[in-house]
Amino acid sequence: GGGGNSGGNGNSGGNGNSSSGGNGKGKGNSGAGKAGHVNSVTGDQVEVDATGITVTHPNGMKERIQNGRFTMKDALDRTIIERAATPADVARLKSL
Repeated sequence: GGGGNSGGNGNSGGNGNSSSGGNGKGKGNSGAGKAGHVNSVTGDQVEVDATGITVTHPNGMKERIQNGRFTMKDALDRTIIERAATPADVARLKSL
């Protein structure tokens, strides 16, 4: 029975493995850091990073979703809209 408990300690070693797996994921995220592209049809520049999504339109307008908030700014960086983001906002920005 005691040997079985030692096996339980082996599981603790398994926890060590999952924590190193977590470190691996962390490195992956920092490696991904910022991903983005320019939509060749619309000219929209899309940037995705760890904190959210930013879309910059050719006319200078910007849309951003960060921490559950949706923000739209005009070309002079004045905030036009600032509200809670909806699933539709997220889907629309991701589709660009």
